[in-house]
Amino acid sequence: MSVYQGTYDGLRVKIGAHALNLLVARSGATLLGSDRIGLRCVGRDYTVAHPEGVVLDADGQPADVNVAILLLLYLLESTGSPREGRWISFEQLPGGPGYLASFRGRVVAPILKAFGPEPALLLEASRDLDGEPLDQGDVSVCIPALPRVPVAYLMWKGDEEFAPSVSVVFDASVQGYLDAEVVTALAELTTRRLVAAAKSIRKEG
Repeated sequence: MSVYQGTYDGLRVKIGAHALNLLVARSGATLLGSDRIGLRCVGRDYTVAHPEGVVLDADGQPADVNVAILLLLYLLESTGSPREGRWISFEQLPGGPGYLASFRGRVVAPILKAFGPEPALLLEASRDLDGEPLDQGDVSVCIPALPRVPVAYLMWKGDEEFAPSVSVVFDASVQGYLDAEVVTALAELTTRRLVAAAKSIRKEG
């Protein structure tokens, strides 16, 4: 049993105490019948049973407990805040500076390692996660990590003087959905799936 099982079980109880329609409306999720919530997270579909709070993947199997916790927290914490249309860095989030080292190690460093030598691959890999190109940096993509939480990756190729670099930014409205610790978990999941997509592309090529 996962060490996070107790956290998951506690969140399931909390989900059952909230009205289904309100959870859906605030999070931008999809109502599936009278007792299920549909959520797309980093290119994959999940369902959340209500009031039980059980999270299943697209195959109807129990979701990874870490993903399940992330989705339940998103449903519980969503305020319904509209997108603000301006990007902010992780350290601009309340509590962000305290998690910055972890964020850089878990989110930014793997992107630099995977895509620094081949930035254009980021565009191709992001398509597996519903990503769309942005007009920032040398290469940039926006990924709808959760219905109302877009995550953008901005890359600069570097040259003889400067090494490649990357920034991972969020719409300012993210503060109405997730705290800094959970943003780190979501961005890490997004990074892992981008890196995995890149590996698949390289194998196929």
